[in-house]
Amino acid sequence: MLTNTATPDLQDHGEVTATTIAIEAAERRARAALRDIARLADTGEISALQAAELQAETLARLSAHCRELLLRGEQIVDPGLWAGYEARAARHRAAAVADRRRSPRLRGLTPRVRAQRERQMCVVATAHVTNDVLRGMQIDDDEEACAMRRELAAAGLL
Repeated sequence: MLTNTATPDLQDHGEVTATTIAIEAAERRARAALRDIARLADTGEISALQAAELQAETLARLSAHCRELLLRGEQIVDPGLWAGYEARAARHRAAAVADRRRSPRLRGLTPRVRAQRERQMCVVATAHVTNDVLRGMQIDDDEEACAMRRELAAAGLL
């Protein structure tokens, strides 16, 4: 059985904008900074406490920057850089339109969203559950809870 591990909200609901491109760039920079902090902590150049403080500060800055991008993106970013974000967003939108024309079955999915969905898919093997295991799982008398446990156990998830 193939199942999706993502929440239903992780779909491509809107079109790509310069703001979303700017936020993705900020997230990439923050991830790079967090990797650098982890490397410094691993090599012993900074203590675990310092690393935790730097990580918290990096994430706080990212949150504040993303909030500002959402509120005043074009006003706080260098005009040349913002133009690059606009151009990249336009390319993403054009690619999505071309993709929808080629594959009507996947209408509305950009290559990025499709790749994300593929990463979130996993294979779940079904299992045979013995009656002893099922009896042991019947902690309460709620039939709905017992049925749910049986389904989870049969899917190998319990």
